[in-house]
Amino acid sequence: MKVLMRGVHLTLTGPLREYLQEHLVRHIERYADDEAAEVDIALVDINGPKGGVDKECRVTVRMPNFAPVHVTETAETLFHAIDAARDRLERSLKRAVDRRRDVHTAGLPDDVAANVPNY
Repeated sequence: MKVLMRGVHLTLTGPLREYLQEHLVRHIERYADDEAAEVDIALVDINGPKGGVDKECRVTVRMPNFAPVHVTETAETLFHAIDAARDRLERSLKRAVDRRRDVHTAGLPDDVAANVPNY
């Protein structure tokens, strides 16, 4: 899986990159474990030095044979935005994989459908 991290109007520090890797990328690896999968993460400071609820985490996941999944979350801190984006992204990816599985197993007997791999 290819992971692209970038900061818009802010600098991605080492600890922030580690936090992204541990709290976001690691959680979605089980859905996007293909070498051709790509995760694009953009952390944005919308208002710059003015402050306010202006930290945004934008994540786009592209997987083979799936439509791209895009999630944007805004919060007071980058860490809260990352965690909220992770939760929404996990739900969205799970739903996409389950839909794909339902389409591939429709009409099959239950014992055969249980052995169909997730794609």
